[in-house]
Amino acid sequence: MGAGGESLRIGRVPALRRLSGAMLTFVVLLAGGTLTWVAARTAIESEKQRARAQLQLLAADTESALGDRLLAYEALLRAGVGLLDAFWPIRSDDWQRFTAQMRLATVYPGLQGVGFAGRVGDGEQLAVVFLEPLDEGNRLALGFDPTSEPRRREALERARDSGSPALSAKVILVQDLRRGLRTAGFLLFLPVYSAPTLPPSVAERRTTLRGFVYSAFRSEDFFRTALAGSADNALTEVFDGSAPSTDTLLYRTGSAPPPGSMTETRRLPLAGHEWTVRVSVPGTALSMTNSPIPWIVLGGVSTTALLAGLAQALALSRQRLQERIRADLALAERERQAAQVLENALDAYVAIDTDDRIVEWNRQATILFGWSAHEAIGRRLTDTIIPPDMRERHLAALDTFAARPEHQLLGKRLEMPARCRDGSEVFVELSIVQIAAPAGPRFAASLRDITQARRQAAEIRLLNETLEQRVAERTTQLEVANRELSTANRDLEAFAYSVSHDLRAPLRGIDGHVMQFLGDTGNVPEVQRHHAGAIRRNLAHMGKLIDDLLNFALIGRRPLQKQPVLMWDIVRGVLHELPHSPSVVYEVSPDELRTVNADPALLKQVLTNLLGNALKFSRNADPPRIQIGCERRGDATVYYVRDNGVGFDPQHAGKLFGVFERLHTGSDFEGTGVGLAIVKQIVERHGGQVWADAAPGRGATFYFTLP
Repeated sequence: MGAGGESLRIGRVPALRRLSGAMLTFVVLLAGGTLTWVAARTAIESEKQRARAQLQLLAADTESALGDRLLAYEALLRAGVGLLDAFWPIRSDDWQRFTAQMRLATVYPGLQGVGFAGRVGDGEQLAVVFLEPLDEGNRLALGFDPTSEPRRREALERARDSGSPALSAKVILVQDLRRGLRTAGFLLFLPVYSAPTLPPSVAERRTTLRGFVYSAFRSEDFFRTALAGSADNALTEVFDGSAPSTDTLLYRTGSAPPPGSMTETRRLPLAGHEWTVRVSVPGTALSMTNSPIPWIVLGGVSTTALLAGLAQALALSRQRLQERIRADLALAERERQAAQVLENALDAYVAIDTDDRIVEWNRQATILFGWSAHEAIGRRLTDTIIPPDMRERHLAALDTFAARPEHQLLGKRLEMPARCRDGSEVFVELSIVQIAAPAGPRFAASLRDITQARRQAAEIRLLNETLEQRVAERTTQLEVANRELSTANRDLEAFAYSVSHDLRAPLRGIDGHVMQFLGDTGNVPEVQRHHAGAIRRNLAHMGKLIDDLLNFALIGRRPLQKQPVLMWDIVRGVLHELPHSPSVVYEVSPDELRTVNADPALLKQVLTNLLGNALKFSRNADPPRIQIGCERRGDATVYYVRDNGVGFDPQHAGKLFGVFERLHTGSDFEGTGVGLAIVKQIVERHGGQVWADAAPGRGATFYFTLP
């Protein structure tokens, strides 16, 4: 009986242990499944929150882009008001010159026109007097009374009584209405008063009103350019007012997202009016209810899977922490670099607060004025570099800067004398800007010593007085030199043409022997194949040099076929033929490019070489930016191609236009060194001139003239 009871107890212990193990396994599996499910649900909620945060950020960016763009156009209107205040009354050609300087097509994309609606007599009626650009559509709006339409009248009255910019409700522009179009648009008005300052009362504002400077916008053009950087998969809608509907829709971009999309709606008050911005993005498949993962987890997740999940979570947290650390270090490095650039700038940099106390003073300011940063910071600017006879005007200007952020002196280049520590005076060129700071606004100025430049200008004026006599003396010498140069050029062109033709036959023979060697030998060792390939590459480079040399010689011998050519047509053709890259930004104003009397084929060669050169040497910029334009210098029209590439040392500019002259190595930038020599030859054959201006790392500008 005792032995049987003992054996029963021994049998129960393994059974209990097996049961405890099964229970533990079950608990582990249950815990693993539970933790996995909790982690999955947490990840789903986190993804939803992240997607919502991204949508809110996208909506905020859209709201900011629209607000910033409208502020830019408001600044344009304020410039127009300033013109009217300063030069009233003005003529249409004054308004045309003003808008031409603003470069509306380039600087203000999406703008239909900027004009002035003047008051008719003593009544409340208005008439559009000026409107630029004065194209066929805008001509239809001249003479139109904007008060004749209720929505325009409401915005006009709001602007008139408040003295502030006023945005109209959704309208159809008169330019489109008179042509039978139903395109949505809106207008921005800014009042112009005859009083020098804003009248204090509404009654005085209505009495002294002269009219309104205004801008007209087609909704499609305005919002497309303002929201050019928005996400491609987002649907952005802008409605007039606070009630989104089909009637109030101003703009819609992108395709409609599928059901389940997330939407963010913002109210955007602008210039006394309100827009509603609605941004929608497709929803992400966040639900895991139909996924087999929960059943797989419940059936087979083990402790290893649980530990792997925890390790992954820890690794993800560590990665995010490292990214945050790297971001903080990058921000600190950018701030350090910005401070270093400012400290080592070639111009003196001085910043003051509203009390005229110096708060920033860089190394160049110490060199120019003699005060160290430790001595200057905290002192009044009036007691350091302002001459005694200009101190009262300086303090008066400082008061107006603080009261009027749009002061006419801010952001413009000025020339004035400045006082050094030893009592001497220098002439400086400066530009003043206002900077927002937590402690209050600051006024910063970049100053450059132009004393030597002014002295040299005076010497140049003195030399110019005897220029005619020296020119007469040199004319005879130049005529003899020109005859000798013409003879030398003809001999050089004949020699280049002959050499380029005679060199082709040996090169083709060498290339043929190399190909025969590779074809007859069969299994050529890798070393020999490498050398044979090097021979062929050098033969190809030699052939390119010969082609460029022959082209150079042929251009010199080819007769000119001059005819009237529209420069924009040539530029447009060359841009279509150049390699296309979406990152390259081309800036060109077609209206500025004039008609010239030139050989079309040779002029195209000039622009092809210059634009190809700019594209090659700016390809590492971010982004590459190329400008094509012209400017008046005296009686001549100077065309230019400007890039933001690597540039070059200006002291080597004389080598640029020589045959086979290169300022960069072939490993950095490909080429033969003949392209700019061809440009110089073509321009000079037309009777023009070509030159270049650049700085290392700051891009280059190539200029040329065509009589």
